[in-house]
Amino acid sequence: MKKTRLLLVTAALSAVMGITTFAGEWKQDATGWWYQNQDGGYPVNSWQDIDGKQYYFNESGYILTNTTTPDGKQVGADGAMIQAPLFDFAIKDSQVRYTKHEISTDYEGNACVIVYYDFTNKSDKELSAMGSGSYIKAYQNGIECDRAYLPSAENKAINNRTKNVMPGITLNVAEAFKISDKSDIILTLEDLWDWSTSKKTTKATLNLN
Repeated sequence: MKKTRLLLVTAALSAVMGITTFAGEWKQDATGWWYQNQDGGYPVNSWQDIDGKQYYFNESGYILTNTTTPDGKQVGADGAMIQAPLFDFAIKDSQVRYTKHEISTDYEGNACVIVYYDFTNKSDKELSAMGSGSYIKAYQNGIECDRAYLPSAENKAINNRTKNVMPGITLNVAEAFKISDKSDIILTLEDLWDWSTSKKTTKATLNLN
C-alpha cells in the first residue's frame, strides 16, 4: 500500500500535529505524518486514540487521510475519524439525520434541550417532518420528557418541522424537550405509521454535559 502524503491546509492542523503528549509525539517526514509512542514504537495497521481523536495508521505507520480505512471507517483531511451521526433513521417516506443539539429555555423559562436534524422527503409528494411518520421521544431518568415550545420566530428550525417540502428535498428541523437536569437523554425514534409487530425503531443517547 502506498504511503499517504498529508498536506497541511490550516494553521490549526499544524498546531494539533505539533503537540507533544505524555503518550508520544507526532513526527513528519517527506512521506507524511506518523506518531512515535513514548516507548519509541509507532502504531501500524491499527487505530490509535491521540488527544481524544481516533487515527488510522497504515502498514508503514503513516496516517490515512480523506479516505476509507480498511475496516470501513471514514477519516478526514486531518486523519481523524469522522464520527457517525448520533442517529440516522430512515423509513419508507423520510429520513432524519442528527446534526446537533443545544440547551435552551422555552417560552415559560423551563430548561429544555433542542435536537436538530436534517429531514429528507423520500416520498413522491409534499411532506413535512411532523407528518412524515418519523417520531422522536425523549426520556430522562427513565421518564418521558414533555415537549417544550419555543417561539418559532426565535428558532427557524423549530418552525421548519411543520413546513412541507418537495420530494427529494432536505430541510434542517428541530424539536425541543423539557429537561430537569444535565443527565443523559435517551432518544427513541420510531415509524409512527407502521402498525406491524416488527416496526422499525432506534435509540440514541444524548450527553448534555
